[in-house]
Amino acid sequence: METTTIIGWVVLGILGVTLVAALVSKAVLSFMKGPLEARIAAHYGQSEILMQDLQANSFGRESAGVWQCRGNGGLVLTAKHLHFFQFLPKRDFRVSLDAITELTLTKSHLGKATIYEMLKVHFSADGQRDSVAWYLTDPQAWKDRIEAAQPGGSL
Repeated sequence: METTTIIGWVVLGILGVTLVAALVSKAVLSFMKGPLEARIAAHYGQSEILMQDLQANSFGRESAGVWQCRGNGGLVLTAKHLHFFQFLPKRDFRVSLDAITELTLTKSHLGKATIYEMLKVHFSADGQRDSVAWYLTDPQAWKDRIEAAQPGGSL
């Protein structure tokens, strides 16, 4: 085979794999949407929700270490809490807004890095400092909205 033919097949293969990955990702997110909305609705009325992202990706809680299960789910902001509904394994994580000590944007957390900004939430739980990071559709908007909703903020 000629070099140009081989390069052409490689490029075609890469494009094919990328297309399949994008379609599978879109299908999975679509599959998750209904169950996540139902779990959120069981906890909060629509009027209580200040922000919501059903495509949130948790990079984990610092205190749980690098070997924890990370995952996708729905992140919800209310006037009192930031609440993550992880899809698989099915679990919830909630932090009170008054326990949040700092909000930052970062590109890495617990040894995992990305080219995109993530929202990192530093908080105090049971007298211990901890943090969690999420990849979100618009992390800057989340940071701004959480700051405004915190006690002393401009909600």
